[in-house]
Parts: sequence; C-alpha cells; structure tokens
Amino acid sequence: MFKNEETEKFQSNEATIQPNGFLLVLEKEDLSVIKASTNFSKIVVGGAKTIIGHTFEELFGAAITANLRRRINQEGRTLMLISGDFPLFDQRKFNCFVQTIENRILIEMEESDDDAEASTEQTVALTEAVASFGKVGSIEELIHLVPPELKKLSGFDRVMVYKLDQAMTGHIIAERVSPGMESFLHLSFPAQDITLETCESYCRNTVRAVPDSYYEPATLVGDSGPITLSNCALASASKLHIQHLRENGIGASLTISIVSNGRLWGLIVCHHAKAKAVPHWLRSYCEVIGKLISLKISAYEDNAERDLKEKLRRFFEKVRENPTQEALEIELINSAPTILELFDGKGLALISGDTIRTYPVTPADIDLSKYAEWLKTTDQKHFFVEDNLRAKFPLEGMIETASGVITMSFPAHDLSMHIFRPELTQTFTWASSIFMSVEKTRANTHPFQVLRQTIEKHSAPWTLNQMFMAQVFFDSMKNTLNAIEQK
Repeated sequence: MFKNEETEKFQSNEATIQPNGFLLVLEKEDLSVIKASTNFSKIVVGGAKTIIGHTFEELFGAAITANLRRRINQEGRTLMLISGDFPLFDQRKFNCFVQTIENRILIEMEESDDDAEASTEQTVALTEAVASFGKVGSIEELIHLVPPELKKLSGFDRVMVYKLDQAMTGHIIAERVSPGMESFLHLSFPAQDITLETCESYCRNTVRAVPDSYYEPATLVGDSGPITLSNCALASASKLHIQHLRENGIGASLTISIVSNGRLWGLIVCHHAKAKAVPHWLRSYCEVIGKLISLKISAYEDNAERDLKEKLRRFFEKVRENPTQEALEIELINSAPTILELFDGKGLALISGDTIRTYPVTPADIDLSKYAEWLKTTDQKHFFVEDNLRAKFPLEGMIETASGVITMSFPAHDLSMHIFRPELTQTFTWASSIFMSVEKTRANTHPFQVLRQTIEKHSAPWTLNQMFMAQVFFDSMKNTLNAIEQK
C-alpha cells in the first residue's frame, strides 16, 4: 500500500530538464514545494522525495524566503542567490532564476563556486566586445565582428551568425572556427527548419544552452498537474535537436537570438566539440551582447527605412512643384539613379503610350513594347513584384537582364514604370534533415552537405523593405496622377 501511494504521489511528468541544474516548483500562496527534479538525489539524501511537501522557508530560512517573496512580484525571470547554512543542502550556494507562472513559482538552481563566476579576463573580453560593436558603421561590419569577439568571450570552438531572409530560409553569413573544426560558412537551411512557434520562442528566451549533448534528462516528480518550462534555461532541448548535435559531433551548444523590431532576424550559434559548462555569467554576458547587436541592427534598419522615405518624400515634393503628367515623367527619368538605388535595381523603363524611355539603357534582351502589350492584355495586377519573370512572361530572349521586376501600371493614364534586375544563378548547399536519408547521412563525409542545389532563372530576391517601399511608391504615384487629373 505504501509503495503504491508513493508511486502515485511521485509519478513522473513529461517535462524534463538538463542535469546541470535543479528545478523546484512551488505553490505561490504558501511557497510549498509541489514538484522537484529527480537529480536532487545528487546533492540531497532521499532526493526529490525529501524536498516535496516542505515549504521554501523550512528549506532555506526566513531571510531568503523574504527575498524570494520580493522576486515573485517582479516580471520575467529574476536572479537570486541562495547562500547560507542549510543542513539539507550541505551549505551549498546556488545561483537561482525565479519566475512566476500563474499560481506557481519556478526556481532554477545552479551551483555557484569560483569556477561559476566570470574571471577578470572574461569581463575584459565582454567590455572589449561591447566597445568594438559600438564603433561599427554598418550591419555587414557588425556581423563579421561577432564571431571572433564571441569566440574570445565564450571559448567555444565554432561561432556562426545565422541570418533568416524574408522567406525564412536561413544562411550562415559569418563564422570563426578553431583548428580541426569544420566550417559551415555559406550553408543554407530551408524555411521548414524553423516554425513560427520556434521564432516566437527564440524571441522570448534569447539565450539557450546545451552544455552536454549526451546528457541524461532529469524528470520532474510531484503532483500530476502540467507545467510549462518554455522560458526556463534548464529546459531540455528537443530530441530532434539533440540528435542533430550528436550526429554532427557537437558536444555543447549556445544560441543567442538577434531580434530586430520584434522579429527574429537571426541567431548567433556556438558549437563545441566536447561538453562545455555554460555558467550563468556567460549566459548573462551573451544576453547583453545579443540585446546590443539586436538594437544596433534595429537602428541600422530603421535609419535605412527613414532614408528611403525621405528620398521618396523629396521626389514627390519636386513633382508637386509642377503638377503635370509630363513633368512627372521627366522627373521619373531624371531621378532614375535615385529610384534604382532605393530598390537596388539595375535598369528602369518608363512606358507612356507608345513612348519608351529607359535608364541607363534598354535591357538588351527585352522587347519592352511586347512586355507593355502583354501587361495590357493579361490579368496582371497593376502592381506586382517578381523575381522569376520567366514564369509569367513566356517570351524568348527576355529574361537574362530582366528576371526580377517591380512593375507599377496606371492604365487610366496609359503609363507604367518597371524596375529590372538581372537573372542570377545561385547555388545552395542545404544543411537540413529534411533532405537527409540514412544512406546520404552515412555516405557523406561532411555531415551537413546533404543536398547542393543550383537555382537559375531568378533574380536576387527583393527584400521586405524594398517591397514595402515599392508599394508606398506605387500608392504615391497613383495619388499624384489622380490629383493631376483633377486639376
């Protein structure tokens, strides 16, 4: 009877943690322990069963309990030190992260000793990294500075910057590796590898670590109520992620989110060949660096967008000085270099009735008159952005210099404007289990080089900013032409 009661009382839940720390779950009202991780058996005689049912004050005393009560009224995860003469814990010290979820309190406990604190050299490395990041003048310069600075700070064997494009395809765009480690630079990861839910999770919990990819997870025992560990640093990584690390000879990993204007811009990914401790000080330093890089990128992107909007504003300000369609068309051609700069285009065509004007010259292999006729006789939208015009406009000898296009048509005024980009051949080395069969995995010497794919007949993709600004430009053109017509 006693054995059955114990089995029911301490039944295991699906939630698990990594064993480099311990987890307590308390009732918020009386601070009694209702769940604990099974790995407490490493430091407490009797393990979780000895702890569950006691109040926090019984375990750690009144002073630390008062400190905890101050923490549970704060938002998010807050740091708290547990240190003192606690017979049950043999006078151990813990760095703890405290968070409140509904009526429960989660306390993540990691042992604190001299090795768990940052050295003077490591603090200097953080200071130097922050200073270096503050001096850069562009996103590109910033990104290429990240791997060497993070490698020096963290001591990981491989540090990479992984950027997501507007299609959610990921690319390794910068890297620093130790001798003997393979390079993953320029590998690509398909959009299916990262879901919207995963993106949101990375935006919430911006630093994640797996100190030992071969760890045995510790389960939570206690009451049978569900608990979410999604915002816990100790939460177990997914089985798929752990399998991925093991198959590719990665003993430890550290991931830092780059979040720009509320969206996941990319990740800083650190790998180590062997297991490696990732103490709380390192995670805290990485959180500081991640936020700084995120703010810098947000600022660069905001400034770029403001510059674009200012250029558009000045353009239409000039047009309003002489509000005729003829003046508008002349200004469009005169401003073609600026317009092409706005959208990173290589050629511009303005078609007004039977008149075709181009900048810098008409693309050699495109018959613009036929293209204009095609636009009139098909159901194409008046505004569209395309990076594979070949798929929509099936005329031979058209696309090599004009595979990408931003088209803005104004049929009521017999006017259209087109910004072109040339065809670009891109080769992707996909690095994803989505394309991986068992035979390919075993046969391939490079664990990531699963599929090499060449994409042709496309231009470089238009960015989200360029598409947004093109829509703004189209709407402004339409309003200007309507105002001219009403004069």
